Order: sequence, then C-alpha cells, then structure tokens
Amino acid sequence: MNKIKLFIAFIMFFNLPIAAEGAFTTVMVAAKDTAKYIESVKSNTALYEAIGADAAGYCETISGRDYTGQLMMWSAFSDVTSAIKGASKYDPSKAPKEMSEMREFKYGATWIPLKPFARLDPGYERAMRIKVSSANMPLFIQGLVKLEKEIQNAGHDTFMNGLYSALGGGTYEADTVYLKSITSNVDTHGAVIDDYMAGAQWGVTFREVTSLIDEVVNDQFEVCQQFYTAK
Repeated sequence: MNKIKLFIAFIMFFNLPIAAEGAFTTVMVAAKDTAKYIESVKSNTALYEAIGADAAGYCETISGRDYTGQLMMWSAFSDVTSAIKGASKYDPSKAPKEMSEMREFKYGATWIPLKPFARLDPGYERAMRIKVSSANMPLFIQGLVKLEKEIQNAGHDTFMNGLYSALGGGTYEADTVYLKSITSNVDTHGAVIDDYMAGAQWGVTFREVTSLIDEVVNDQFEVCQQFYTAK
C-alpha cells in the first residue's frame, strides 16, 4: 500500500506546472534567543558561500508559532541541482557546538516554485501550508497570478504571491504546498487586508482563488529578511 501511495504522489508531482525559476533550501530551527541567533548567523556567512547559495536570509514566525523561537533559515539557488548539492554540503544536525547550543534543529527541505516569482524581496509575509488537488492546481496558479496583478494595480505595489512545493520535507511538508503572500512591511500588509475588508474589487478574484483550496493546514505571519548575497 505504501508503494502505491508513493507512486501516486510521484505522478501527482510531475503533473504540477513548474515555474522552473530557481530553488530554495530551508532549515527549520527553534532558537533559544532568536535575535542572538540571527545576529550570530549574519556575522558568519561563510557557510552560504561554501554551499554555493546565491542569497540567504531568515523568516521569523511572529504569529501562529508551532513552537517557541520558530525560525526558518533560507538559501536561494539558481536551480534545483544547485540547491540539492548545496544542502548535501551542510548537515545542520552536526553544527558546531557553539551554534547547536543556540538552537534546536527541526528539519530541512528543498523548495521549487510553482508560480513565477517576480523578485527576491522578503518582508512581512503570511505563510500558509495548504492542500489543493492536482486537478485544480493549474487554475489555482493562474488565479494567483491574476490576483497578484489586481492587488498591485490597486496600489499595493510591493505585494507578491509565491507558491512552492517541497522536496525531502518529510512528514512536515507532505501533501501540502506553501503559499506566501508578501509585502514590504507590516503597514503595507495591513493595508492590503484593510482594502479587502473595505470591499476591494480584487476581492472577487481572491474568493474565486481561495475556493480552490481544499484545506488550510497552517496559517502564520512571518517577518523575513535577506542578509547574504553572493559576490
């Protein structure tokens, strides 16, 4: 039975429309002191150079935490091959003692974009793990592209949608996709929500798109920042 399920998942994955624009790896940790841990990683970016990352940063969960000190350390790569190779060069479970004492390693994953991603511009982000059927996925992605444009045209020019599928994410990311709604900061993000609540025209598209979601597994707000760019 497990082999049958695995084969079905394999077929469903390769039926997904892939954006083929780079890839990301993430390391999920629980930091004892998030600010101290982030500053420590920022001050030693040699790791990101060693794994061949094009860029790197973090996302700190500030609402809807799964655990105290929840952080996602991310690295961006030009393609999936580079991301997988980069992940193979560093085992976060075997970090130096000084680093391991500052955080508990949870798990890692590699991510591929299912929707074109205009730019790497982290900020204040709503992060949702959702389930969408493979039959509805193409329509869902088309809707996200349309919704993004409509929200931007309504004056929210920093708004972006990202949609990702995990590779090697274990049971944590199985059967879900990762939806990110991004603006530059908390004020611009709040303005988008207030606009919707006030009856924005793009709300029609929003409701059409979200009606394709079968289940919301997780819903969080994150503050994200990039702190490394390859030379």
